[in-house]
Amino acid sequence: MNKDLLGIFVADACYISKDLEKEFYIENKRILFAKPRANMKRIAAEWQTALYNTRMQIELNFRSLKMFYGLETSLPRSIDGYLANYTHSLLAYVLG
Repeated sequence: MNKDLLGIFVADACYISKDLEKEFYIENKRILFAKPRANMKRIAAEWQTALYNTRMQIELNFRSLKMFYGLETSLPRSIDGYLANYTHSLLAYVLG
């Protein structure tokens, strides 16, 4: 499912194993950052922590789309249904 995805991805450490992180990585095309948990030996760089902290803004934007603009992530039954729902919600946000 992720073979065509490119860019920088940020995730919670509890969902990412070392093997998955290595498998996902493609040099100069795709990288995955997972914020280390308190009990992990890895230390995050300052810029990685700043990047990870932007997730809260993204979560708040999705919350607004769901609460005020009709975004439903569990109801569509097809890819076209998902795309139509996302398009409708984003247009309602931009035009509203």
